[in-house]
Amino acid sequence: MFDTPGRRRRRRGEGQQDPLARMRNLGPISAARLRAVGIDSPDELRRVGAVEAYLKLRESHPFEISVVFLYALHGAVTETDWRQLSESTRARLRREVMGRT
Repeated sequence: MFDTPGRRRRRRGEGQQDPLARMRNLGPISAARLRAVGIDSPDELRRVGAVEAYLKLRESHPFEISVVFLYALHGAVTETDWRQLSESTRARLRREVMGRT
């Protein structure tokens, strides 16, 4: 089946009803991965925190989860664009991950 512009728009909007997918830096694929590791709502992601969520994701998808996903998760929790995170925040997040592995 061919992808028409209307079909692409509808497909892109699929995750828009999903509160997890609507969080900053996240989308439908990120939300599905989070659900697969037991994080099924924005409140649950905030409760667990970015580092713990990242570790769960990395354990279940070791070759698919990059450090950028860690930054995106932190940005989702803090409502910040991950690209705007300072280098000191990024370094702190990486240290927290290293301290837990």
